[in-house]
Amino acid sequence: MVVDTAMYTVHTAFAALWAGSVLFVAAAVLPLAIDGELSPEAFGGVVSKLQWVTRISALLSFVTGGHLAGTLYSAETLTGTPSGYLVLTMLALWLGLAALVEIGSAKANRGVAEKKIREPARNARPFYRLAALFAVGLLVVAGLLGSPAPLF
Repeated sequence: MVVDTAMYTVHTAFAALWAGSVLFVAAAVLPLAIDGELSPEAFGGVVSKLQWVTRISALLSFVTGGHLAGTLYSAETLTGTPSGYLVLTMLALWLGLAALVEIGSAKANRGVAEKKIREPARNARPFYRLAALFAVGLLVVAGLLGSPAPLF
């Protein structure tokens, strides 16, 4: 019971940190970078921090989520119940979010290394916007999983 509570707490905390970080970069930092209102070093620093938050959160989410799925679900309930489908949806969104942040960050870092900011930010924008959509999707799925009974 204590281990499950700790796993759930770590899982939720790092998922919220990750989703919030992606949303902040997509909504607040990226527009400033596209407008040239940030220095390449500042933008590069934010992108680097987002990559680290993504990597650490993805690792911890995988470990804690794997533990929770292993203790709360069987193969039958994971593939045959609404809450099991939500867990699988969360896994797909988690993988997609990690990939989108890494791709967007690689696009941004390419230009930042050359002391450019507007073009790299524009190149990263579609990936960060889609990542923000995936982050919102993860929060919605988490809310559905946390409800007393899934809504469908």
